[in-house]
Amino acid sequence: MSEPALSELLSEDPVERAIARKVVRILNDRTLDRAQRESLVRKAQHELIVRRKQKEADRLLIDQALALALPPGCKAQAVMVQAGTVQVGIVTRGKSFVWVEAGDAPAGAGWRQRALAVSQRANAKGAGPKNGRSGAQQGEFS
Repeated sequence: MSEPALSELLSEDPVERAIARKVVRILNDRTLDRAQRESLVRKAQHELIVRRKQKEADRLLIDQALALALPPGCKAQAVMVQAGTVQVGIVTRGKSFVWVEAGDAPAGAGWRQRALAVSQRANAKGAGPKNGRSGAQQGEFS
């Protein structure tokens, strides 16, 4: 069988590429009947939709963290949602780490969400990490 043309195969997001590769394997698997193939592809589509919604919610949280007016010498290090409130972890001039409230969580962020790293590049230019990986994956919390 030929390889289907999926735009997700060209994505910068490694999770989207993995989902696309999974769909290609499903479509090329001759041991599956049509119903099994459709079911597995629908499941993969659902995974992709959930991933994209999560990425958008994460981006909104990081944008909210970067918009917070911080005292001179402080920088945003992490952001999370706790009890419907956005909390930003900042590193102070004396190198101590403190969580501060940054307002209500954006719609879709959920009542509670894991901490996300706010990269140094994001602090400087308002963009995410250059390689597309979050700071938690790169070990920026230390």
